[in-house]
Amino acid sequence: MTAVHVRPEAGQPPQLLSRLDAVGAEPARNLQALAQWVAARQLHGVPATLTLNYGSYQIHQVDKPDVPADEQRAALRWRLKDVLDHSPADAVIDCFDAPPTRQKRIEPAQVVAARISRLKPLVATLQATGLDLRRIDIPEFALRNLLSRALDRRDTTALLYLLPQRGVLQICRDDTFYFARTLEHGLEALARATGGGAFSGHSDLEDRIALEAQRTMDYYDSHFGQGPVKKLLVLGRGIELQRLAEHIASALGVAAQLVTPAELVRGLDAAEPTHELMPLALGGALGCA
Repeated sequence: MTAVHVRPEAGQPPQLLSRLDAVGAEPARNLQALAQWVAARQLHGVPATLTLNYGSYQIHQVDKPDVPADEQRAALRWRLKDVLDHSPADAVIDCFDAPPTRQKRIEPAQVVAARISRLKPLVATLQATGLDLRRIDIPEFALRNLLSRALDRRDTTALLYLLPQRGVLQICRDDTFYFARTLEHGLEALARATGGGAFSGHSDLEDRIALEAQRTMDYYDSHFGQGPVKKLLVLGRGIELQRLAEHIASALGVAAQLVTPAELVRGLDAAEPTHELMPLALGGALGCA
């Protein structure tokens, strides 16, 4: 669990007012720490966003039903009944329009589905602290918020974000999320492959990540036709990620650079350690601003 309290300011990264880093996997301990943080910072009633973890929801692209707007969700729920890994009765869904593609066909919609039985305890936890829960968001939109609202990027940008056990490559343009590709390797695999930054060459894993980045950008260009990716940003800190950004730039001939947590928010010391989940908490907070 990671929480941040920020003050957005136009034209520059938000101001970090306070933060709470992950305290453990025990829900009761997390609730206690969060409640103490809210009380100490006098955050009762402050609007809040809950950003879900990867793997706690599903995204499906379906053809948008030809029904009135007030019947969209019911129709989409029916269409998802054969693809969900749980009962539709235990699903809360939301949808957003998919960006148009080169091929003209029935208008697509992206549907996000999460289990009600798993969301309820999280919502209850936040409400019990006194925060005013306004939004439940997904990581793809949180990262989009970082690009458009913290970094003020409006052109086509690819973002590479690695967590300990997995990674994600996603492409955004202005405030529009296009799509994301999941990587089966993360920070721990990268550290093993590069020897903690001591390896002088480049590893097979770095080559595979660069190849995934190239495939992702090629798919975007051919499928959406919105112009090429202008820049690839690697989110995080450390010598392994710096080397990865340099390797991608060299291998693909695309501008690539490392973006550290201190560049996403003002008021954070560049040398101060941060949790890997902080970017998702920060992006979620910007969506609530």
